[in-house]
Amino acid sequence: MRTHLIILTLTLGAIACADRTVPTSGPLASRSFTGSAPEPTDYGVEVAFRELARVAPSHGGWYFDTLTGDLTVYLKDMTEGPAAKRALPLMISQKLASARARHPHAGIVFKQGTYTFIELDRWRDALGSLLAATSSVQWWGIDHGKNRIVVGVLSGADSEAIVAMARELAIPAGALRFEMAGRVQAALTLRDSIRPVKGGLILQHEKSPGGTIYECTLGFLALWGDPPWDSGDHAFVTASHCSSQLGATDGTEQYQNRLAPNNSSIGFEVADSSWFPCPDTPNRCSHADVAVYRSTLGPGGWYFRRIARPVSGCFPSCTPPVLTIDPDYRKFWSIVRTDTLISEGDLVSKIGSVTGWTQSYVRYACLDVQREGVTYYCQAYSDFGNADGDSGAPVLEDILGGMDTTVTLGGSYWGTVVGGERDGWGVFSPWSQILKNYPGLKVTLCGAVPC
Repeated sequence: MRTHLIILTLTLGAIACADRTVPTSGPLASRSFTGSAPEPTDYGVEVAFRELARVAPSHGGWYFDTLTGDLTVYLKDMTEGPAAKRALPLMISQKLASARARHPHAGIVFKQGTYTFIELDRWRDALGSLLAATSSVQWWGIDHGKNRIVVGVLSGADSEAIVAMARELAIPAGALRFEMAGRVQAALTLRDSIRPVKGGLILQHEKSPGGTIYECTLGFLALWGDPPWDSGDHAFVTASHCSSQLGATDGTEQYQNRLAPNNSSIGFEVADSSWFPCPDTPNRCSHADVAVYRSTLGPGGWYFRRIARPVSGCFPSCTPPVLTIDPDYRKFWSIVRTDTLISEGDLVSKIGSVTGWTQSYVRYACLDVQREGVTYYCQAYSDFGNADGDSGAPVLEDILGGMDTTVTLGGSYWGTVVGGERDGWGVFSPWSQILKNYPGLKVTLCGAVPC
C-alpha cells in the first residue's frame, strides 16, 4: 500500500508560540523518590529537557503532535507555562521551525502532567540496572508522549515483579507503563555500482574469507580524525554489526555494490568503539550501533554530504519498494544540518538499499534497548518500512521537495522489532548518540573537501 510522502513546502522560519492549553484532569499525587540515586545516565538527546527544567521545574517532557504539529509540553504546575513558552523557542528553534514548515499553524500547547521529567529521569536510571538484568525486558525509557516510563517485556513476563522492584525504590506504580515487546534483531539488501558513492547505497561484506556474503547500507560520508575541524580521513559510516566482529575494530572491508574477484573494496573499518562496561550489570553497553570506515576510493569516487535520492518513496513503506535512483546524477540530497534532539513526533525518512525511501514519525525518542547481551542507550523507534539489508541506512529530516535538496541527518538505522505490539518497527541510533561514540566525526563541513 502506498501513501503519499509528507514533503515540507514552506521555508523554515520562526514558529508562532500560541499559548493554547489542553484541559485535562488535575495532577495525581506522586511520592517523592527516596532510594539511592545513581549517577544520571548521559543521554545527549535529553540535554534540552534538563535545560527547560531549570526554567520550568515541573515540566514532564514534550512531544510533537503528528496531526497538528503542535509541540505539546507536560506541566505539573500550569503556572510555569509562560516561562516555558519564552524559553523553548530559544532552546529548540530548529525543531520548532521544522514543525511549522509542515504545519503552518503549529504552536506550543501545555498539557497537565502527572510526573516531572526530573522524576521520570531519576526513576528510569534507578531501574536501569535491574531491568538490564531481567531477561524478559527488551527495552525501557521515558515515554515523552504519555508522561510515563515505558517497559517493553516479552509475552508471559511477570510485570508485577518489575512493579515490586519499583515499589522498593519508592517509584509510583502509576509511573510505569508496560508493552508486550518483540526482540530487536539486526537488519542485514539503490543496488547498482555508483560513483561517486552516496549514502543509501548497497554494501557487501563477508564475515570470514570465502564465507557468506552479507548486505548492508552505506549510511553517510564523513571526515574522521583529529582536529583541526576541516581535516580528517575520507570515511563513511554504516552499522557496527555490518562487520566481522560486532563491537571490535577488525578491518572489515566493504564493497559497493558487489563483492567479486575483480572488484576492489571501497573502504575498511577503522573505528568500532561501540562497547563499554555497563554500570551495575554484567551487560556491555553502547551508545550506537555504528562503525566508521576509511574510504579507499580515488579522486571522483568520494564526495562529502551526499545521499542517494530515489525517484519516489512512501509513507510508511512501498510495495513493491522503489529502488530506482533519479537518472539525473546531479539529483541527490545534501546533509547540511544534524539533529541532536530527536523528539517524539518528528517526521523522519530512511533511505535503505532494500526498501528504499520510507517515512514515518518518531514514536519513541529515547529507549534503552537490549540485544544479545548489549544494552544500547537512548535509541529511537519509528514505524517506517524496513528490511534486512537496510542496516546502516541514513535517517533524514526536513526533506523540503522542489528545488531544495538540503536535508538534516537524524541518525543511523540498525534494527527491527520482531514480535510484540511494535512488530516491524525500525530502531535507529540518533545523531546525538553516534557523537558519544565518535566525537570527532564530521558530516556537514565543505570547502577543503569535495561536496
